[in-house]
Amino acid sequence: MLAEWVNTLPAGEPVVVAGDFNDWRQQANQPLKARAGLEEIFTRARGRPARTFPVSFPLLRLDRIYVKNAHASRPKALALKQWRHLSDHAPLSVEIHL
Repeated sequence: MLAEWVNTLPAGEPVVVAGDFNDWRQQANQPLKARAGLEEIFTRARGRPARTFPVSFPLLRLDRIYVKNAHASRPKALALKQWRHLSDHAPLSVEIHL
């Protein structure tokens, strides 16, 4: 469904899709890349998605940032004490260059 929606957007326009995909088996990246051209930025930079859950001791790779027609740099998982009260997931940070 996400790939279908992305494919309705104007060709060449930058796309950023981010959130909690609950994809602990890491099965979303390949279909989203093949069907919609979305690249997961942590996988591109480090070979696999970031560990984000639970925030107190991140083990699972549940959250993603995907881009299309944009360059991303400096991806970080912010598993810092100051963020722990905001969510049970560590926030992700990235610079997007359009």
